[in-house]
Amino acid sequence: MLSHVICGEHGTGKTTLIRSASGQGVIYVEIPADAEDIENFGIAFGKSLNFAFEERISFMSQLTKKVLGDTHGKDERPKWKRALEAFKRASAVYKAKHNKPSVIIYDNIAKLANVNPKVLDTLQDDAKMNADHREYIAVFVSSEGNVPRRMESHSAKKPIIKIGDLDRNTSMEYLVKKRSIKEGDAKKLYDLVVGRIVELKTVADDFLAGQTFEVVKQSILDEVEKKFQSAQLLPNGPYYEVGRRLISDLLKSNELSFLAFMKYFDKVEELNEVLGNNIFSYHRSVESYIQENANIFNILSSHCKIIEVD
Repeated sequence: MLSHVICGEHGTGKTTLIRSASGQGVIYVEIPADAEDIENFGIAFGKSLNFAFEERISFMSQLTKKVLGDTHGKDERPKWKRALEAFKRASAVYKAKHNKPSVIIYDNIAKLANVNPKVLDTLQDDAKMNADHREYIAVFVSSEGNVPRRMESHSAKKPIIKIGDLDRNTSMEYLVKKRSIKEGDAKKLYDLVVGRIVELKTVADDFLAGQTFEVVKQSILDEVEKKFQSAQLLPNGPYYEVGRRLISDLLKSNELSFLAFMKYFDKVEELNEVLGNNIFSYHRSVESYIQENANIFNILSSHCKIIEVD
């Protein structure tokens, strides 16, 4: 039995899917956006278990306190380690009662991998060991990028479940039949975001709320620009020049292998930071943004094609 990795671009519905699948015996842990402070992850982990830390007092000390009123025996381990141990104890009880392993889902692991990779390695190692002994099953959820690749390199390859975009027919059926949007308008909305289900729902909601297509389109492009800004790929950003060269070369070749992509960077930290923003994974909205802002990257808009890193 193995732990699993679910990957897919932002907006493909990964979180919606796994939350809907969560039930008895399934613990859902969402890595907080501010995971740089590892205590925040520990707190989020504990909340998922309804585990009370009580100011660094261990689980056994909490129990002793409730029974005997004893407050001695502080636990100095990080909160995430104590939460993990609490989950493993609960898993043993669950397995004894139901004769099947419990499941823990770690969502948004890219946040953890980027700032505390050793913690992710520990979770991964513990998951593998406990899966081998059928104690519990772990599911790691991430956007595509360097995280699934890093997890594969850290230990034995895990089954990767990739959640992608809806195809054109399914997307059009959703817009026309489910949302009652005229076919001509539905086609324009689809061409804007293709089959990215979360974005498809967003543009449909905005359009049905009375926004014009141009306003909806500009809203999508504004979100893409925020991603470029976050990745520091705009003019005056530290990665602008390397990003501009990457975009230019990608437009010529349509795609780059990961090894070819690495050659643009002198430091692996810079590679991980840029790749982690998923700007260079193809999406129609990114292509549209580059077309609309070709002058920023010193390219001809007519040369804009698919951008993708394998």
